[in-house]
Amino acid sequence: MGRRAMIAVVALWILWLGALIPAHAQQPQIPPLQVCNITKVEGSAVVRIVSRSDPSHTGMFKVGVNLTCDPRGGTGYPAGTLTITGISMTDSTIQADITSMTVEQITSTGRASPTVYLNGRCKAAQVRGCRYWLMLVDNQSSNQEGTPDVIGFLVFNALGQRMAYGTGPVLEGDITVAPTVN
Repeated sequence: MGRRAMIAVVALWILWLGALIPAHAQQPQIPPLQVCNITKVEGSAVVRIVSRSDPSHTGMFKVGVNLTCDPRGGTGYPAGTLTITGISMTDSTIQADITSMTVEQITSTGRASPTVYLNGRCKAAQVRGCRYWLMLVDNQSSNQEGTPDVIGFLVFNALGQRMAYGTGPVLEGDITVAPTVN
């Protein structure tokens, strides 16, 4: 067997072996926004996702937030509180409360629908290495015909396994995002 034929056989063998190894889905990647800009976000809101409910799950979660960040004053780090409570969704491992232990990032953007991105470490029952990512969109709707605020969150454990997530419109309550205009 010639050299080229041997290389072709080895290449086909490697491709065949690669097909036998199970493929693992890549975890969703969070945007690498690490700049804390002047932001204040506060409020309390309940989100319901109908597709995540069944007779034993409401498909709901509640967010309570009171956070600020001003890189020009104070420590330059985010400060305040964040909780995600009453998680009751069909495919979430966590069916309880999540409390933020640290807020490592607050990045906001937008004027008409200011949006803030948060991430940090959290505490949840039986979750080692709890980390969260949260997006809050303030659609500034003061009437029934406007677009509701939107909240999305994602929680991982120390092994990078998704423990809870959800994104949906605010059913009741209000979130206010006061960002730097950029």
